[in-house]
Amino acid sequence: MLVIGFVVIAAIFVFIFYTKKDPAPICGVYKQKGKWYPLKYIVFHAILYLRKFQNSRRKKTSKKQQPGYGVQSHSSISEMDVAQPLSSDMKAFDAVFFIAANKEGYYFIAGTERRQYGIINGLCYLIVCKFICLIINFVCIVPGKGLMCNIKIPDTILFGAEDDEFGAEGLSLKPLSAMKKWKISYKGKMRLQSDPTQVFDVNIEADWFSDLPFFNYDTDLHPSTVARAIAKETWTQEYFNSLKEAHQTHYEQMGVLTANIQINADIFSVKMPSFRDHSYGNRRDWDLMHRYAFFMMFLEDGTKATVGVICQPCTCSRLEAGYVYTPSGKVYPLEWCDFELHRHGENGTPPIDHSFNFKAGPSTYHVQVNVEYQSVHYVGWKWEARMVERFVKYIVNGIPGQGVSEFHYHNNTGRPSSISEKDPDWFKKLSLR
Repeated sequence: MLVIGFVVIAAIFVFIFYTKKDPAPICGVYKQKGKWYPLKYIVFHAILYLRKFQNSRRKKTSKKQQPGYGVQSHSSISEMDVAQPLSSDMKAFDAVFFIAANKEGYYFIAGTERRQYGIINGLCYLIVCKFICLIINFVCIVPGKGLMCNIKIPDTILFGAEDDEFGAEGLSLKPLSAMKKWKISYKGKMRLQSDPTQVFDVNIEADWFSDLPFFNYDTDLHPSTVARAIAKETWTQEYFNSLKEAHQTHYEQMGVLTANIQINADIFSVKMPSFRDHSYGNRRDWDLMHRYAFFMMFLEDGTKATVGVICQPCTCSRLEAGYVYTPSGKVYPLEWCDFELHRHGENGTPPIDHSFNFKAGPSTYHVQVNVEYQSVHYVGWKWEARMVERFVKYIVNGIPGQGVSEFHYHNNTGRPSSISEKDPDWFKKLSLR
């Protein structure tokens, strides 16, 4: 009789479990833990361990393997930290991005995304303390001047790039020594963001240097963050195909930027803690990305950190990513972060005063964010990506700092005809899908 009762109870439990519905995604986008979450978490954790083991063996044998979670794209840094060959896909890409900021109030951003046909998605920003200027995929803030922007912003499509070069239309980002040194230069016009009628001649010559290890998102993310993200998703063959097809290699590194900046007749020399990244893959389709938020921080005690939360529904609707460089040079991957995208600017307007917590290594960090300046630019042939670039003061566990926060939103307004009508005729004829 006891056995029969046990069987009945077990049958009821199994029936309830199998008929239980998973919770609906938050805002229709952000997946929540379902009934199979614990099992999927364990399984994917094991998969990551196996792939990392295979990656370590590949390094010893030089055997090629498909890059992805747990496996890096190249065994040699000299093969990684250079311009990558672009695939035949129209949305093939190879992108580098630099950020720098210091406590005196200087901010700088420069980035280029190489595409086919010598096209670059590029930007440049500069702030010189109360003087702002935005340059083609380059942003620089210099004390006493304010936020300056390149003439084309909010558009970022630049033409005339040479093969294997990161840059066009006056902007150049050039690797000199793998994972050690880059040369950054810009020469051209920039406008004051607060008053676009004010245009300046700007010349920037900068050197970027690092003796710190790089952080590879293929191999160095904390396995718990990846397993949590994948375990929340619905596992189908189509889903795992999407994981493979949407994969991009991405690595980051902290360093130091020294620059000579000339704005009209004014000359500034500056040294700033700095961040850079490099991303590449067969295809980058900005239409796949719903949102992300990243925070790059340089603290006055020497701590440097990147914290991000990414929502790309075809792969992960909530992936936590990042790391901390301690003042002694140790690097710890982010283990968890309580920043929630759906609670911070889901309507398209990012908050300018907010806070969150995260853990990396032995420490938990409380981050306070206060935005001083912000600018919007768009990336993609159809302006599929709307980027809100924010120049930020941080307080982390009571320690002041500065840096940049980037909020991405998917955009479907299209690239305005008032801008596209100025494109070269050959570009207008391309089928950009």
